[in-house]
Amino acid sequence: MAEVTSTRDLLLDAATRLFAQRGVDNVSVAEIVRGAQQRNTSAVRYHFGSRDDVLCAVLARHVPELAERRFALLEQAKARPTRGVRSAAEAIVRPITEFAQGGWRQRAYLQIGSDLAGSIDRMSVQVQGLMAQTAGSEAWELLRTRCPKIPSDLWTVRKELCVVFVGRAAADRARHLDRGGTQRVLSDDRFVDNLVEMLLGAMRAPHRVN
Repeated sequence: MAEVTSTRDLLLDAATRLFAQRGVDNVSVAEIVRGAQQRNTSAVRYHFGSRDDVLCAVLARHVPELAERRFALLEQAKARPTRGVRSAAEAIVRPITEFAQGGWRQRAYLQIGSDLAGSIDRMSVQVQGLMAQTAGSEAWELLRTRCPKIPSDLWTVRKELCVVFVGRAAADRARHLDRGGTQRVLSDDRFVDNLVEMLLGAMRAPHRVN
């Protein structure tokens, strides 16, 4: 009789939980093996290669789903230009906040993504490439074209801050759900709407002309 869950999937699930709970940089290969209840200490190397390869496999589980949803929202935003800037911002926010309503793996992905967002430049080329496939750059570019003219240096700084902020907000909501939280201050749609408005407020904030 075949195994219900493969060793590879057990390792991926263990890595997903550990990365989400403790941060990507704070988990060793040995801990992933123990978390998957495997006796073979070389299991990660056999099935993946390195710890970074495990991280890539964890991300690759969800990147296509996230990208598909974001591209769909981008198409809607482009087809309805009268909605202007808000539809572009929603294409950034809604796909990741919707993940908080998925299963524990999707919620863990949000927490891992939030951890990576603040240090993506330190990640491997493979990890950066996977994160680039989520269509986030395309959504931010659409927002850029619809926002008031803001100097490029200020736009870059604001974007970097907001990427972390939005990711952290979605990850915090995911943690709340993982703890069994049922008393939510905001409904799902209200949470998304509020986060979109906060993003737009930050990106369109007045700036001094030097």
